Amino acid sequence: MSQFVAEDPGRFLSQIKAVADNDDLFVPLYVDHDDRTDSVAGLRRRRRRASNTPDDNILAASLVEENGVLRWYDGVPARAEAPQRRRRARRAGGPPPLPDQTVILTKEFPRLQPNRAAAAIGAIDMRLNSAIDVSLRSHIRQLRGGPSNFVIDAADAHGPFKGRTLLLVHGTFSSAVNMIGEFQATADGQAFLGAALNGPNKYDQVLVFEHATLAVSPVLNALELGRAFVDAIGQIDVIAHSRGGLIVRWWLEAFGRSLAATTRVVFAGSPLHGTSLAAPDKLQHALSLLSNVGTFAEKTLQLAGGANPFLWVAGKLVEVVMTFTGTLAHTPLLDGLVALVPGLFGQSMIENNYELNLLRLGPCTTQPAYFVVQSNFETTDPGWQFWKNFRALRIGDLAADEIFPDKNDLVVDTVSMSDLGATGFPLAIHGVEDFGNSPDVWHCNYFRQAKTIGFIRRSLA
Repeated sequence: MSQFVAEDPGRFLSQIKAVADNDDLFVPLYVDHDDRTDSVAGLRRRRRRASNTPDDNILAASLVEENGVLRWYDGVPARAEAPQRRRRARRAGGPPPLPDQTVILTKEFPRLQPNRAAAAIGAIDMRLNSAIDVSLRSHIRQLRGGPSNFVIDAADAHGPFKGRTLLLVHGTFSSAVNMIGEFQATADGQAFLGAALNGPNKYDQVLVFEHATLAVSPVLNALELGRAFVDAIGQIDVIAHSRGGLIVRWWLEAFGRSLAATTRVVFAGSPLHGTSLAAPDKLQHALSLLSNVGTFAEKTLQLAGGANPFLWVAGKLVEVVMTFTGTLAHTPLLDGLVALVPGLFGQSMIENNYELNLLRLGPCTTQPAYFVVQSNFETTDPGWQFWKNFRALRIGDLAADEIFPDKNDLVVDTVSMSDLGATGFPLAIHGVEDFGNSPDVWHCNYFRQAKTIGFIRRSLA
């Protein structure tokens, strides 16, 4: 586990610069912050000299480190008072001191027209997953190889699929390559995929589902999945991570009538009743949380580049939010923006999420057997202590930046991971692998756990 060193903000800056290099989705991408440039006006002067862009078309957001926690703010926050002055103010009974602040970087970018927001979100999807083209069309592809070298075919696989099929469905900000990489990271995961492809009880086909996760609703992803599996027969086993679980539910429960196959599904950290992280009123804090997760995922999982999308995508979403609303603060416009990001809205844990509400009412077109892997991430490791700032730890002591009202794995509320529907819902969970309060298991490393692989083997036996 990594440890945060408050005196070394450069460790954050180096990681964030690395993912921003050669990134031309929105330009310019970032500027280094220094004491000579401590205001939006200063940024605009620099920008105006460089490109003659009008001031009112320029927006800025800053990533700031405060006592070990990264936070996104509009513009550039005023510099905190010198420590000596703050100590004197505290002794004199003055107002509570501001947190120690270090501006890690400031992003400066042109304002987008609202009608370009959808195109910008689609561009983020394409950058996150190279298998997605400009049409944002989903793809079913075949996994081959083994025992430690697995390859995804470039050509689409076509049904009707027969015999025994294993299907892997990735989650938000991810791709099939990343999901397979999590299995490849351990000997247990490699052995599982190797047996699925080449073992004595191997599957007739092992497939992956590539899909856009922001610009497309889970319902539309599921519609494409349903079309791909029209008239499939035999046995279909599914392993779904995160948002992929919602896609699979929509497919099997709403669009699966043509299936002549028995189905079993293992959900890993799936927001079956949505996630608080996607609620509009939590969005600014959610983007800050994603940046924190990104800095530590690189150290704890050795994730870099496309395998660790959190750093990059948080900054991109900051740009989209601000170009649409002009601010990161919660406003009525922000509610509308989240609705314009179907991939987020489809998993938003809010009362008026009509998509989720309809899914949770039933009836269901198939009768799959569902299994769940879940965790509640809690740790004393100093490198991960930022998680406390985004969760209410106990009644009457709510964190100022609370996202999650209770247990979670840093991305999904734990209670949501096994909550299929309203009272009387026609399906049930057949088994749960619950890591409980874990200092090690969080949203992005379920498939690196031997217990997860063992549970998948037993559930799909």
